[in-house]
Amino acid sequence: MKTNRMSTKTMRRPPTGPLAAAGLMVMALGAAAGAQDETAAVLEAQDRRFAATVAGDVGALERMLTDDMTYTHSTAAVDSRAEFLAALGSGRVDYEKIAPGKRDVRVYGDAAVVDGTCHVLVKVGERDVDVRLRFTELYVRKDGAWRMALWHSTRIP
Repeated sequence: MKTNRMSTKTMRRPPTGPLAAAGLMVMALGAAAGAQDETAAVLEAQDRRFAATVAGDVGALERMLTDDMTYTHSTAAVDSRAEFLAALGSGRVDYEKIAPGKRDVRVYGDAAVVDGTCHVLVKVGERDVDVRLRFTELYVRKDGAWRMALWHSTRIP
């Protein structure tokens, strides 16, 4: 007589106890550290962009901006990448200072949103402008570097 044997698999319970909790904490801390690294990298990219803008370094900015970047000024005027770079390169617009205030960064994979405040001193033609802004800025990671894709600012009264 032939007997039909069924194999039974033993279900494993997920690990519990102090070691499992410690392992989960290490994984969570690792994820948090990775998020902090990304946040720091985005803020460093923004700081480099601010410095290049103040220096009028069009060559550096060309590498920091996406090809389809749009720059919405606090006056509601919108510049394309080419228009923004041309204004800086010609000296028609001369940023003397961009000092960031409080900034928050949210990273979504290869995109990051920075919102915050800044104090800007800029010369537009013969006119000196001293303005405090609230801004939203979009960065995208392209070829391993964070590049600015969008800037939108509003004057703080």
